[in-house]
Amino acid sequence: MCLQAELSGSICIEHPKYGRLDTHFSDFVRRVVNHRSYHRGNATAMLRQLGYSGVPTDYLFYLMGRREGQR
Repeated sequence: MCLQAELSGSICIEHPKYGRLDTHFSDFVRRVVNHRSYHRGNATAMLRQLGYSGVPTDYLFYLMGRREGQR
């Protein structure tokens, strides 16, 4: 099965308080990515409030740093 067909598939999410949500898998992936960005931003804001300078929190920077560390 190609990736596009898998992403357009449906998924059912059950939440104990909010009930059931039928959605596309691609919508769920988008939500996970955005939610992680939200938490990275919160962590960065808290560190700045404590007087620390900001650092790159993007996953791409992490991968590039790993690649450079393997040389």
